[in-house]
Amino acid sequence: MILKLVLNNYIKCMQKMRRSRNKKPKTRSQMMQAVHSKDTGPELIVRKALFGRGFRYRLHQRGLPGTPDIFVLKYNVVIFINGCFWHQHGCKFTTRPKSNSDFWNNKFANNSVRDIKTHWKLSVEGYRVATVWECSLMNKETQCRTMELLMSFIKSDEESTEI
Repeated sequence: MILKLVLNNYIKCMQKMRRSRNKKPKTRSQMMQAVHSKDTGPELIVRKALFGRGFRYRLHQRGLPGTPDIFVLKYNVVIFINGCFWHQHGCKFTTRPKSNSDFWNNKFANNSVRDIKTHWKLSVEGYRVATVWECSLMNKETQCRTMELLMSFIKSDEESTEI
C-alpha cells in the first residue's frame, strides 16, 4: 500500500517534469516583443521627478521630429530617454548580440544616424534637446545627480545636453 502511494507520487512528479521540459524557452523575438518604447522604467523615473518638482509636460508629441518622450512646453525643451543598448551609448551596459551581427550593426548604425538627424531638426526648429541615458538612472545616487543636471538644463539657456 505504501509502496503503491510512493510509486504514484513518483510517477506524478516525473510527468510534471516532462511537461515542464517540453515547454520551450522564450525565443529572442518573443523577448524583443516585450520591450516597449513608451512608459519604460527610466522614463517613468524622469517623469515622476519632473512632476514632483513642478514641471508640467506633454508626452510623445507626434508633431515633433523623433516623437520625444517628454516635451516641456514652457521651456521649449524636448527630452529623450535613451536605452544604452538600443542607442549604443558606449557604457558598460552597451552590448552587441553575437548572432546575426550584420543585422544588429546595421540597426545600431541607423539608430545613431536617426538620432543625429532628429536632434538637428529639433534645434533648427528652435527646441532645446536633452538626452538622458538609461545608465544614468540605474541607482539612487546617479538618479539624483541626473535629475539635478536635467533641472538646471531646463532652466538654463543651453542648446542641448547629454546626461
